[in-house]
Amino acid sequence: MSSVFSMRKTATVLGTVGAAMALVVGANASANANTYVNAGSDTLQNVTQALTTEYAANVDPNGNDWVTVNAGIAAGGINTGKAECNTQYGAGTGHAWPNGSGDGIKALLDQRAGTNAKCLDFARSSRGPKTGTAETTLTFERVAGDAVTWATKKVGAPTNLTQAQLQDIYHCNITNWNQIPGSTVSGVIQKHVPQAGSGTRSEFQDKVLGFDPTAASNGACAATVIQSAQENRGDAPQITSTDAIIAYSAAAYGEQTTPASGVTNHTNGFKLGNIDSKAPNATGFVGNRSVYFVYDPQNGTAANANVVAFINWAKNPAQRPIWSTFGFAV
Repeated sequence: MSSVFSMRKTATVLGTVGAAMALVVGANASANANTYVNAGSDTLQNVTQALTTEYAANVDPNGNDWVTVNAGIAAGGINTGKAECNTQYGAGTGHAWPNGSGDGIKALLDQRAGTNAKCLDFARSSRGPKTGTAETTLTFERVAGDAVTWATKKVGAPTNLTQAQLQDIYHCNITNWNQIPGSTVSGVIQKHVPQAGSGTRSEFQDKVLGFDPTAASNGACAATVIQSAQENRGDAPQITSTDAIIAYSAAAYGEQTTPASGVTNHTNGFKLGNIDSKAPNATGFVGNRSVYFVYDPQNGTAANANVVAFINWAKNPAQRPIWSTFGFAV
């Protein structure tokens, strides 16, 4: 079948996505040739669902099932039709599905080590491999560009912060909006980073802040940083103040504010901020990043052949209309 992405297919795929988001991105799998399952990054889950839906319906010559699982789905929350997934994440196992890039990457490594059943065929990651770790033995295929930045819903707060000001906020050197030049309001800043295992959290800390604000090295300030809100959710219940500052993926923000994507809008009034007078994804923006599909080259030639075929199709320029609808850059 042709891998050319037509406008007719765009409408079909995006309509399917809007109907499927509630629990798992994708329905329970049917009994076709093989079932290929992915999990991990929250940022990538919706675009991956659109891609796997299109690939399974119109491209895959082998009639395989391609199942995209939402980040952090509870044990037993989906039947993928794959026995290994039921063993690892089925009802009664106590194992929630991976929630974030780091969790997805770890699941692949645990599968290799034999401590996890071989459920995942690839992981979604919004960060690259950590140097000096076993992650570098996995294959990270870059599929698109994104950016991570800060966001607030505080009316009258600056729309631009310098990187130094952001660092001062998360070091508790700046604690009130009225301490920032250009602000017309006051309010004690409620600081957030996403949940553990989040690639967006990792990139916000590494690229934007340059440090982990929750680490002991941040002194008493570390205890003031809330680290339990789900990434890319301005409506997360842990965000209890209109004075909050959070990290946000530009792609996630884009898909949530683009009706054609069919994705629920979780921004809840939060607006993306610029850093050093540059917008996310602009040339030289400090939070620009690549996003990846990740697989284990030791997983077996036959299994990986189909995964690689899908990834190569997904990152082909013909699929850019899907990626752009979900907020991603080239």
